[in-house]
Amino acid sequence: MDASAALGLPDRGPGPQFGSTWIKRILVAADGSPASVQGLQQVANLAAGIGAKVIVVYVRHFPGTALMASGGGDPLLVEALEEQESEVRQEVLRFLGGSGVAWELVVRVGSPGEEIVKVADETGADLVVVGSNRHSSLHNLLLGSTAAYLATHSRAPVLVMRSRAAVPAAEEAIR
Repeated sequence: MDASAALGLPDRGPGPQFGSTWIKRILVAADGSPASVQGLQQVANLAAGIGAKVIVVYVRHFPGTALMASGGGDPLLVEALEEQESEVRQEVLRFLGGSGVAWELVVRVGSPGEEIVKVADETGADLVVVGSNRHSSLHNLLLGSTAAYLATHSRAPVLVMRSRAAVPAAEEAIR
């Protein structure tokens, strides 16, 4: 399967194939969400098809209110983040472990968007892939959106993956 087919892109006929030369390092943000898992799976397929290295980034995000309320890290929050990180590691191993694709897992602490951009810059990523679970505009306005942050701050192109499960049934019926 070629790279464009792995992403579900139409065949464009003769000429340079998608990612044939310019994508050498793909950074994928992983947080365990369905869209993140789908992004990781698609990146594993794409990287195998074009010989790119994969950098998986997991960011431990401590909400400011949790840090202020407890004067540090709430033990339950820390435990939940450790469990989430473990699940991400398992997904990475499942999709990339035996694939023959060169990969690394980077774990950071901080704001997800900011940390992902830093890692993309540090590693010279050619493409950044992030999952997006559909939220309302109000949600994005109030809480921010990692995908929107990456789209406006990343030097590398950003591919936003949505889980098919995130598409409401009414929208699916229109397709």
